[in-house]
Amino acid sequence: MKAIIFDLDGTLYDNSRLPIWLILNCITSVVTLKTERNTRKELMGRHFGESKEYFKQLFATMAQKRGISPEKAERWYYAKYMPTMTRVLAKHYRLKDGVADELAQLRKAGIKTAVFSDYDHIIERLHAVNIDPEWFDVCIDAPAAGGLKPCRESFLKIAELLGEKPEDILVIGDRDDTDGQGARNSGMPFLLVNKKDKFLRNIHEIKQ
Repeated sequence: MKAIIFDLDGTLYDNSRLPIWLILNCITSVVTLKTERNTRKELMGRHFGESKEYFKQLFATMAQKRGISPEKAERWYYAKYMPTMTRVLAKHYRLKDGVADELAQLRKAGIKTAVFSDYDHIIERLHAVNIDPEWFDVCIDAPAAGGLKPCRESFLKIAELLGEKPEDILVIGDRDDTDGQGARNSGMPFLLVNKKDKFLRNIHEIKQ
């Protein structure tokens, strides 16, 4: 492998109980929270080309389902939801043991790395769980890449940013239906990990 794309949530840190924490901290808008999650499921895998078009569709669909305006859905998302997610991560979650050391070994071995998440505000969320964005060659969220996992174009966009062929890039994630299917859609090998697993057991296994 010449490069590795890491999923964030559930891969670099154990995100168990995250939905519960979000509900508890968004209790006054739990119906809107559920609407957002259901809308995301409908938009999975679709290619929007740019984040502006993705969010336009996200807020329009949320508004229709919830009976509110797209502007209100957008205000809730940016003023309430994403700040709450970042605070919850900072309070309850930390990166898995060994992440920093293993990423340093990957860089030393000449293997490029990217971190890829379906949710935006990726830099803020990385900092929240004590992950330095500088550890990666590419930090990107799905809206900015073109579409939510398993959107083929998003994975190919990351390959372009890494400057490597898809077949030379390993995808590591905790979900086969998103990370795995996206890898297969774009011709990349995939390694499924359990969210409770330790990070990489042995850098030499990845190199092989």
